[in-house]
Amino acid sequence: MTKFLFVTDLDNTLVGDDEALLKLNPLLSQHRQEHGTRIVYATGRSHSSYHQLKAEKPLLDPDALITSVGTEIYDNDGQDTPNPDWSSKLSEGWDRDMIVETAGQYPDLIPQVESEQRPFKVSYHLTEE
Repeated sequence: MTKFLFVTDLDNTLVGDDEALLKLNPLLSQHRQEHGTRIVYATGRSHSSYHQLKAEKPLLDPDALITSVGTEIYDNDGQDTPNPDWSSKLSEGWDRDMIVETAGQYPDLIPQVESEQRPFKVSYHLTEE
């Protein structure tokens, strides 16, 4: 069998049905061992939020981790610093201050907590009013 890349979101995709996850994990682990399957989690969560989830749920260690809606890539689960090549690519033309200034013109946009703000991600909640 050829190598297989398993890429999945976490919330309400891989995580959300604990019983199904407990059934999937041994099958995916076996496939990884026998066929060299690579596991990648792609999530809107920040790196720290992912690690909080991992402490709560039985997630397999991924081979790579894509967090903060694609703005940070970690080459393995234990890595604390995003891939510098990806960060360099994103920095081309990125003007964080302009985004913050523009969003500040809309009072219904409320910044998310500081831990969800990232170098290449500015996140807001929209008020319901």
